[in-house]
Amino acid sequence: MLRRLCLAVLLSALLGPAAHAADESPRRETAGTDRVVTSPAADSVALTVYRAPDNGGSLNPRYLAGFALVTETRKIHVPRGRSVLRFEGVAEGIIPVSAVIEGLPGGTIEKNRDARLLSPASLVDGTLGRQVTLTRTDKATGRKVSEQATLVAGPQQGVVLQTQAGIETLRCSGLPEKLAFDGVPSGLSSKPVLSVVTQSAGSRTVTVRLSYLSSGFDWRASYVATQAQDGRSLDLFAWLTLANGNPQTFAQAEVNAVAGRLNRVSTPAFRAAVAALRLACYPLGTTTSDLQKHPQQMAEIFVTGARVAPSIMMAAPAAPAPPPPPPPPPPEDLGDLKLYRVPERVTVSPKGQKQVALLSRSQVPFERRYRRTVYPGQALEAAPSAVVLVLRNRQEAGLGLALPAGSTALYAAGAGGERRLIGLGAMPDRAEGETFRLAAGTSTQVTISQQRGIGQEATLTVSNANGFPISIDVPIGSAGQKIEGVDESLERVDGVATWSPTVSPGATAQLRYRFPSN
Repeated sequence: MLRRLCLAVLLSALLGPAAHAADESPRRETAGTDRVVTSPAADSVALTVYRAPDNGGSLNPRYLAGFALVTETRKIHVPRGRSVLRFEGVAEGIIPVSAVIEGLPGGTIEKNRDARLLSPASLVDGTLGRQVTLTRTDKATGRKVSEQATLVAGPQQGVVLQTQAGIETLRCSGLPEKLAFDGVPSGLSSKPVLSVVTQSAGSRTVTVRLSYLSSGFDWRASYVATQAQDGRSLDLFAWLTLANGNPQTFAQAEVNAVAGRLNRVSTPAFRAAVAALRLACYPLGTTTSDLQKHPQQMAEIFVTGARVAPSIMMAAPAAPAPPPPPPPPPPEDLGDLKLYRVPERVTVSPKGQKQVALLSRSQVPFERRYRRTVYPGQALEAAPSAVVLVLRNRQEAGLGLALPAGSTALYAAGAGGERRLIGLGAMPDRAEGETFRLAAGTSTQVTISQQRGIGQEATLTVSNANGFPISIDVPIGSAGQKIEGVDESLERVDGVATWSPTVSPGATAQLRYRFPSN
């Protein structure tokens, strides 16, 4: 009688007899006439991470559009003659055509990115027609009984087995059942693999350097500024936040980050083929294929870890935060780009983020200003302005180095040492000598109005309700647009015509300007 159909492949299905798949020593086997040698992991690794071309102020861990140049050093035995060298554990986002291998005595004849990763579905699919060990727990005695079975069908819609009792399905009897496999089918790997074909005149052990581009990376700078109580200076600290969207760990990696824009052509991402498992049961005692199925929760696979019951998942006491590491050396020129070196090796976790200190400066002077961008012909009536702290990236101002784009957070120091958040924002790349701004909130005390005049003219009015004078910057239009003041000339800042009046307490200032018709 056909049992209810479902599927569950447990941890013991991958460990036990098949545990040799995770062996960390080089392996040699034969594939046709070519000898196969496997390098299970890199001896050392370096990451040079490039930002996404259209980067914002913060990272989106779900969509990392940057990339990295991964450089691995490996020691591997190269047999005499033609052989296949398998490099396991490369980044999942590897771009195979970019891979370069240095140190092979015979060079590289062929490169392949092996697409099939070890998973419950691929394990079942690769073992169809072969024997496995089926272990059950007897409901009456509680004893575990094992027998040999042949995989007849699967993994889609479930696993069908041929046992001594006939045709059966897995894990639908209501009794604990599990499968054990004698080995991993050929062509499957628990890690992403890059394989190359080489031809060597002799047998020798060599150290090779494998370099390749990989998607699934990005980085940002995260600036944290604390405004002093005197309202004239601030302490500026910045983190370099590195994100890794790949499921691989890069242990004790040498990390560099590159700021700037590359001329990059989009390359389709390569993803390994991992079939999904679905659990479904049919009504008991039927062989009708068109009856409603009862879906079950998908089974989970834990290869190197174990499931922790919710009842014992207790939060560990928080350890005191260690002091931040020393900031890296000043950025280096990489053509028109800037390269930032992390001064010590760090471990980049899978699907995670890593933060290292980028800079730390104290008592950096700033100027408090107001700002509001307007557009020709735009109707405004007492619109609020933004408060910004203007800093100059110069050595005499306590800075004087290339500042990469990133998010900003501005705090104010209280009399009791507490800090209060007063502004969040973002800043673009700023070279040495340039001016940059930190967002410091919004003001309804300094407002801007605009009225359309006759023809291609408009009038701007700034009102200051504060009891002190203020300076405000009003960029008009976009970069390159021809904007001309009627009664005064306008300065161009970053290519944009900008009006920058100083307004006395309780007073107003006006500007009449002309703009193009198109």
